Amino acid sequence: MKKIVAVMAGMLLLMAVAGFAQTTTAKAPKMLEAKGTIVSMDDNSLVLDHKVKGKDTKTTFVLNADTKKEGKLEPKGKATVHYRVEGDQNIATMVMAGHGMM
Repeated sequence: MKKIVAVMAGMLLLMAVAGFAQTTTAKAPKMLEAKGTIVSMDDNSLVLDHKVKGKDTKTTFVLNADTKKEGKLEPKGKATVHYRVEGDQNIATMVMAGHGMM
Protein backbone atom coordinates (compact mmCIF):
# COMPACT_ATOMS: atom_id res chain seq x y z
CA MET A 1 0.00 0.00 0.00
CA LYS A 2 2.85 2.37 0.82
CA LYS A 3 4.34 1.74 -2.65
CA ILE A 4 1.07 2.61 -4.35
CA VAL A 5 0.78 5.85 -2.38
CA ALA A 6 4.41 6.70 -3.15
CA VAL A 7 3.94 5.99 -6.87
CA MET A 8 0.74 8.08 -6.97
CA ALA A 9 2.46 10.96 -5.15
CA GLY A 10 5.39 10.77 -7.58
CA MET A 11 3.04 10.84 -10.58
CA LEU A 12 1.19 13.87 -9.20
CA LEU A 13 4.49 15.65 -8.64
CA LEU A 14 5.61 14.92 -12.21
CA MET A 15 2.31 16.19 -13.62
CA ALA A 16 2.59 19.39 -11.58
CA VAL A 17 6.17 20.00 -12.74
CA ALA A 18 5.20 19.34 -16.39
CA GLY A 19 2.27 21.76 -16.12
CA PHE A 20 4.51 24.43 -14.60
CA ALA A 21 7.11 23.95 -17.33
CA GLN A 22 4.50 24.48 -20.04
CA THR A 23 3.23 27.74 -18.53
CA THR A 24 6.70 29.18 -18.01
CA THR A 25 7.91 28.41 -21.55
CA ALA A 26 5.05 30.19 -23.35
CA LYS A 27 6.63 32.65 -25.75
CA ALA A 28 6.03 36.36 -25.35
CA PRO A 29 5.34 38.22 -28.59
CA LYS A 30 8.55 39.23 -30.34
CA MET A 31 9.09 42.99 -30.20
CA LEU A 32 10.15 44.57 -33.48
CA GLU A 33 11.25 48.05 -34.57
CA ALA A 34 10.80 50.09 -37.72
CA LYS A 35 12.31 53.49 -38.53
CA GLY A 36 11.13 55.66 -41.38
CA THR A 37 8.90 58.50 -42.55
CA ILE A 38 5.26 58.84 -41.58
CA VAL A 39 3.06 58.70 -44.70
CA SER A 40 -0.25 59.11 -42.87
CA MET A 41 -1.66 58.84 -39.37
CA ASP A 42 -5.02 58.94 -37.61
CA ASP A 43 -6.33 57.86 -34.21
CA ASN A 44 -6.27 54.15 -35.15
CA SER A 45 -3.37 53.66 -37.54
CA LEU A 46 -0.03 54.91 -38.79
CA VAL A 47 1.52 54.20 -42.18
CA LEU A 48 5.32 54.27 -42.20
CA ASP A 49 7.53 54.36 -45.29
CA HIS A 50 10.71 52.45 -44.40
CA LYS A 51 13.22 49.99 -45.78
CA VAL A 52 12.73 46.24 -45.44
CA LYS A 53 15.63 44.16 -46.75
CA GLY A 54 16.83 47.17 -48.74
CA LYS A 55 13.46 47.88 -50.41
CA ASP A 56 11.19 50.85 -49.73
CA THR A 57 8.06 49.52 -48.03
CA LYS A 58 4.91 51.08 -46.62
CA THR A 59 3.72 49.33 -43.46
CA THR A 60 0.51 50.00 -41.55
CA PHE A 61 0.61 49.87 -37.76
CA VAL A 62 -2.45 49.65 -35.49
CA LEU A 63 -2.60 52.35 -32.81
CA ASN A 64 -4.71 51.68 -29.72
CA ALA A 65 -5.20 53.00 -26.19
CA ASP A 66 -2.04 51.16 -25.05
CA THR A 67 0.21 52.71 -27.73
CA LYS A 68 2.63 55.19 -26.17
CA LYS A 69 3.30 58.26 -28.32
CA GLU A 70 6.28 60.55 -27.82
CA GLY A 71 7.09 63.79 -29.60
CA LYS A 72 5.38 65.56 -32.48
CA LEU A 73 4.07 62.89 -34.86
CA GLU A 74 2.99 64.20 -38.24
CA PRO A 75 3.04 63.18 -41.92
CA LYS A 76 6.48 63.54 -43.55
CA GLY A 77 8.09 63.43 -40.09
CA LYS A 78 10.59 60.77 -39.08
CA ALA A 79 9.47 58.15 -36.56
CA THR A 80 10.53 55.00 -34.78
CA VAL A 81 7.82 52.42 -34.18
CA HIS A 82 8.13 49.55 -31.68
CA TYR A 83 5.57 46.88 -32.42
CA ARG A 84 4.51 43.25 -32.19
CA VAL A 85 2.76 41.09 -34.76
CA GLU A 86 -0.62 39.62 -33.83
CA GLY A 87 -2.16 37.55 -36.60
CA ASP A 88 -1.82 39.72 -39.69
CA GLN A 89 -1.66 43.04 -37.82
CA ASN A 90 1.30 45.11 -36.66
CA ILE A 91 0.33 46.44 -33.22
CA ALA A 92 2.32 49.56 -32.28
CA THR A 93 3.38 49.58 -28.64
CA MET A 94 5.36 52.83 -28.90
CA VAL A 95 5.74 55.52 -31.57
CA MET A 96 8.46 58.14 -31.17
CA ALA A 97 9.11 61.18 -33.31
CA GLY A 98 12.58 61.04 -34.84
CA HIS A 99 15.08 58.18 -35.11
CA GLY A 100 17.20 56.45 -32.51
CA MET A 101 15.47 57.91 -29.48
CA MET A 102 15.70 54.73 -27.41
